[in-house]
Amino acid sequence: MKKGMILITTACLLLPITGKAAQLELSTFASSSMLMAAQKSSQQNLRVKSRQQATQMVKSQYGGKVLSVQSSKVNGNPGYRAKLLSADGVVFYVSIDAVTGQMSRR
Repeated sequence: MKKGMILITTACLLLPITGKAAQLELSTFASSSMLMAAQKSSQQNLRVKSRQQATQMVKSQYGGKVLSVQSSKVNGNPGYRAKLLSADGVVFYVSIDAVTGQMSRR
């Protein structure tokens, strides 16, 4: 977060702001810098940090073939929903809570 604020301060001091277009560009830069800092901070609190990690988790826990994995809300938290095909041909879904790492079959 500090790096984002330093970048914003530096940009404010170094860039002359003339007209609405320059102000818009600066505010867009500031917003995207703060968003990236917030996303990085929130991702550090997650036990499951990527789709690939979620895929490996469901494969090792449930076996079968993973057909798809999508980002989703699970119990109000960020997470993933995986669609699997079991060895006996049954399609089922598994929800993965990215904060706790818990998985539940549906």
